[in-house]
Amino acid sequence: MYFLPTSLIFIGYFILTLGYIIKNRKVKSQNHLFSNEILIALLFLIAGILFPFIYRFHSPNLSQNSLNFLWLFTSLFFLIEIGVWILTLIYNSIISKRNPEIMAERDYNKFCDEFNKNWKDDLKSEMGRKFLHLFTTFVIFFFWTLGTILNDLGILTQWGLDNYSFSYWLIVTVGFGFVIMFQVADLARLNRYYMLPKWAIRWYQDMKQSELHTFVASTPLVLSFVPFLFVPFPIFASVALITTGADAVACLIGKKYGKHNLKTNSKKTVEGFIAGGFATFIIVFLISVFYNPWMSVSIQKIILMGLIATFLFLFIDAFTKNISDNILNPILTGFGMWLIYLL
Repeated sequence: MYFLPTSLIFIGYFILTLGYIIKNRKVKSQNHLFSNEILIALLFLIAGILFPFIYRFHSPNLSQNSLNFLWLFTSLFFLIEIGVWILTLIYNSIISKRNPEIMAERDYNKFCDEFNKNWKDDLKSEMGRKFLHLFTTFVIFFFWTLGTILNDLGILTQWGLDNYSFSYWLIVTVGFGFVIMFQVADLARLNRYYMLPKWAIRWYQDMKQSELHTFVASTPLVLSFVPFLFVPFPIFASVALITTGADAVACLIGKKYGKHNLKTNSKKTVEGFIAGGFATFIIVFLISVFYNPWMSVSIQKIILMGLIATFLFLFIDAFTKNISDNILNPILTGFGMWLIYLL
């Protein structure tokens, strides 16, 4: 039952997020945000339900004692994180309400006005935003490599662990911790902005204009990876790198070299569109070949997985409108590759 605190935290986030969406459903619908935010709420619910099964799925020989330790550490880490956030929000709420000047300074409409005045949609700014997303993927590869090295050295077996259980424990703890941190801040930003500390407000200097009145894209991006913790690592890694890397390639090439709009009234370009599709295929192919010991499939199946992922990536890029590609890219490309793998 050591998994229960983490599951309850994410189910609690589902309830809080859903309550916020329903409360503001008219505004959300008018701004075409309702469907996207409902999906984000559901992703929290899915994460809470699936968490108890993550560490053992690929490690059926994991002892109950080792599993309990992993659950306990993760849950304690999250409870401490939540506790620190609650105290921080309460402190800032008291300070702001006692000082009218601070309350006036921490007005969200004022923040939005300043943000829009200073907003830059150039290549340099976009590179900074994409780098933050790519860092998520770096963490995944780093922890997987660390787990592989420790497993090969025989160190993990002394703790009753293996590559999958240890690596996914680190990935989930860091990834879920990141989500917990940002969702607390987002709910405060969108409802009681004055409760946010100054150091948290600085996080939002680099978000997109389209995120001013909704949740930042990083949260659903990480949550969308959760179902793919149950597939072979090469598919999980491909999903993460497509969502961050291929998307970054499409965006940056489009901004740097794009001259032909993909659609009328769209900032997306044909050049970026093609670059993103090409990057998707290369990512699937290289990762599937490099990490073949964890997913031993034929080269023909690898090519087919790459083609399916590329088609779905391009389809999302060309036709989706009101749902974030940070949700659709991992879910559709991931399940597409998973289906081909199972055939």
